[in-house]
Amino acid sequence: MFEALNKVIDLLESVAMVAFMSIATIITTIQVVYRYGFNGSLFWAEEVVIYSIICMSFVGASMGVRHGVHISVDVLNAFVSPAINRWLHIIAAVLGITFAGFLAYYGFDLYFNTLGRGQLTAALRLPMAWFYLPIGISGILLILRYLWVIHEAWTKPPASLAEELAAEKDKLV
Repeated sequence: MFEALNKVIDLLESVAMVAFMSIATIITTIQVVYRYGFNGSLFWAEEVVIYSIICMSFVGASMGVRHGVHISVDVLNAFVSPAINRWLHIIAAVLGITFAGFLAYYGFDLYFNTLGRGQLTAALRLPMAWFYLPIGISGILLILRYLWVIHEAWTKPPASLAEELAAEKDKLV
């Protein structure tokens, strides 16, 4: 079940990231050409690019957990046994789930409150709630990713950093 869900989320995140990056790049390019080539400006371009980058950052947070590229302090991994290392990964994932739970709860709360108020964006005149929705969705994706980390740590305990470095050193020699 985890494998299938993981593949679906990977695909959705990749498509979303490419879409938001493409939107930001294309709109920025058009805006530059329009401004310097035709001495004009698109009044909505900056807002679209900003919201695209914000959405990319929330999707990227989930991708960062999946690929293990978030900032972390790995000094303990070098000194502890694989069994303790496994528990360190699980504890870190539980803390991540706690954070993601708050992110999802307050993100959806912000979405529904803003939706109820009918607030619109400055240039596009679209409901502002649409641009708060990625916060809550990101929280859900992060929870799923951290559950995946716990599953992986529980079924395949990570080797200590010292063992990994020794294995890399043996490969080079």
